Amino acid sequence: MKVLVTGGAGYLGSVLVPKLILRGHEVKVLDIGYFGIEHFRAMRPAVEIVRDDIRRICGDKKLLQDALSGCDAVIHLAAMSNDPSAELNPELTDQVNFQCTRAMAAAAKAHNIPFLFSSSCSVYGESPDEVDEDGKVAPLTAYARSKVDSERFLLETATSAWRPVILRNGTLFGYSQRMRFDLVVNIFSYCTVLYNEVRIFGDGRQWRPFLHVADCARAFVHFLERPDHRHLVYNIAYENFRVVDLYDIFKAIKPSCNATYLKVDNPDTRDYHVSTARMKADGFAPDVTVRDGAQEMMEAIVTGRIADPEAVYYRNAKWMKELTTLGQTDHTQLVRFIEAMSSMR
Repeated sequence: MKVLVTGGAGYLGSVLVPKLILRGHEVKVLDIGYFGIEHFRAMRPAVEIVRDDIRRICGDKKLLQDALSGCDAVIHLAAMSNDPSAELNPELTDQVNFQCTRAMAAAAKAHNIPFLFSSSCSVYGESPDEVDEDGKVAPLTAYARSKVDSERFLLETATSAWRPVILRNGTLFGYSQRMRFDLVVNIFSYCTVLYNEVRIFGDGRQWRPFLHVADCARAFVHFLERPDHRHLVYNIAYENFRVVDLYDIFKAIKPSCNATYLKVDNPDTRDYHVSTARMKADGFAPDVTVRDGAQEMMEAIVTGRIADPEAVYYRNAKWMKELTTLGQTDHTQLVRFIEAMSSMR
């Protein structure tokens, strides 16, 4: 089938697209390319790229129809993709994360096109007990609220004939061609290699469900190819850990690694660990541990596969802030700037 992947040039999309191609699917990517798209140039078969600001689909019906034209399914990843990025501009976050989701999903439903949505376990906010998909959502950030709003719209729109799939992904980690070092396991990986330490903010006792980016990509392929899915919402994760417990993993990989605890004025109150029984019952199981994913990244840094892990380019919020300071208010001009920067890398 032909699959439209919005935000397909991002951290997750860059791992997902090759998997779709290997499964025999055609891929169309809709992405403005804030972080570049040059890594798609050599893919075979070629990926169709629509280089545009996804916000335009809310007011440009032709762009929306053209994006969906010929597509048999939509995997909607496009988003301001973590809490710091979302908090930089809550209005932009609402536009991209909620309003664009609503417009894309409504159009997909009108054409009876299956729709898979990338949500987050962060919708649970703070939960003292293991939480399943029927548990209470309590978003604590602009990012999480945008995901809850989008989920609510999809659930209200669903019918027996059009059943979207909502994947609540755990905290991602692992290597991608569009690398990120603003995710906790990834941060610990480069700090262990470069500084021989992991830096824990606060006491680190908050729980998180973790998921390798490749396993997340496999989950989307799994539910794309399984139209008889029994539920609309799935937690997708492998291992639940407290942040402080991650240190033992890095200590096992590099015995000389130390832990440094840093005091914070506003501690992170998000604290949740999730049940994945529903995911497993519907035939999907992740298989990459935090340790394996961390070792992969650390070796990529040691060997130079990731040349400069401290570059601002690998941190969504910092990179967006850098671009904003350059005065690029027109996002099409911003894309041209990014292309110029990418060609120099």
